[in-house]
Amino acid sequence: MKIERLIINSFRGIETLNLEFAPSEPIVFIGANGVGKSSILDCLAILLSWLPARLQNPQTSGQLFREEDIKNGAKETHAEITIRINHPEQTVKWSRTKTRTGRSKETSSDLVQLRQLVGEIHESLEENPHAALPVIAYYPTNRAVLDIPLRIRKKHLFEPIATYDEALTGGTINFRRFFEWFRQREDLENEQRLWGESIDYRDRQLEAVRQAISGILGDIQDLRIQRSPLRMTLTKQGQELSVSQLSDGEKCLLALIGDLARRLAIANPNPQQNPLQGSGVVIIDEIELHLYPQWQRGIIPALTRTFPNCQFIVTTHSPQVISDVEWVQLLKMTPEGIVIERLRSFGKDSNRILETLMGTPERPPEIEEKFQQLFRVIDRGELDNARQLRQQLAERVGEDDPTFVRADGLIRRKEILNR
Repeated sequence: MKIERLIINSFRGIETLNLEFAPSEPIVFIGANGVGKSSILDCLAILLSWLPARLQNPQTSGQLFREEDIKNGAKETHAEITIRINHPEQTVKWSRTKTRTGRSKETSSDLVQLRQLVGEIHESLEENPHAALPVIAYYPTNRAVLDIPLRIRKKHLFEPIATYDEALTGGTINFRRFFEWFRQREDLENEQRLWGESIDYRDRQLEAVRQAISGILGDIQDLRIQRSPLRMTLTKQGQELSVSQLSDGEKCLLALIGDLARRLAIANPNPQQNPLQGSGVVIIDEIELHLYPQWQRGIIPALTRTFPNCQFIVTTHSPQVISDVEWVQLLKMTPEGIVIERLRSFGKDSNRILETLMGTPERPPEIEEKFQQLFRVIDRGELDNARQLRQQLAERVGEDDPTFVRADGLIRRKEILNR
């Protein structure tokens, strides 16, 4: 399953927006704060929520637009999503409308094609116990791993349809559900090792999660449950640690990877197929959240390599993230409304990204002006003044600034010419 198109009208700060999604590449939105990046993701999550809600219960509603979602000055908001399903090959679209209280509707919600799709998926699940489901998950900016609970107060059944539990509600990544699932699967794995035919037995679903974690967090491996005392542990650079001992960035990324891999494992029950090859739509707001710059640079390639059939739709403010993807979608506010420009970004250095794509100078304006003044003084041949200005700059920015190499070369050249 891939999203092909999103049409938004009068949603929050967005007047009108028609988005086409390239199915073969991650969609990366960039732009200034307040331009509408998170609103696009929220709108996607609201519309997508109707599919898992109806799959779990055909009479259930997905998330609803609220009156405060309607743009100021408009009487209603309306949004439409189009998705492509590969098996069978088809496009499906549905829409939702919210009208202000006391106002008449100009457009209506349309769920006809969604109902047909839900019926087809239910038939497929009844006919084939190994039928796969598309994963849908949303990780907003307020995601966090606040604690790692070990006591299981309520047991859950992890049938394929459970892949949608709390998938689009946002907020903290539910490590409680992940721990419960991991412990249940590990108990089954240990039981097979003890009473089954092979002591080398590995649970297929757990192996998918372990493979995903080690593939992205290379120095973190061997995630497991220790029973006495009860805790979730792992091996990091050869040292055994409790998950609670990891940094916030490590925990947040570990939980996101584990949560997504778990959902894919549940949604793809065919024992002959690798769950990580399952399809789905994954929405992540500010993908660089809590991540060290070195991790930011490789995060999207690592995710697309580990989950190759998932469509990733993300936002970012990080030049490191931007330079590692082929294209970005730059949102800009104009007098005519929000416009989107598709720009090539792969391989650009951070300073160039800051200046050309994000409208941010590479240096503070005061320092940039001082450097420009230095080169003007050199051009005029005022070498004593140039050396003095260079020293003042070096005391502020450090001798290792590469711009001094150019300045020193020009000063030496002027000295030779003046002899």
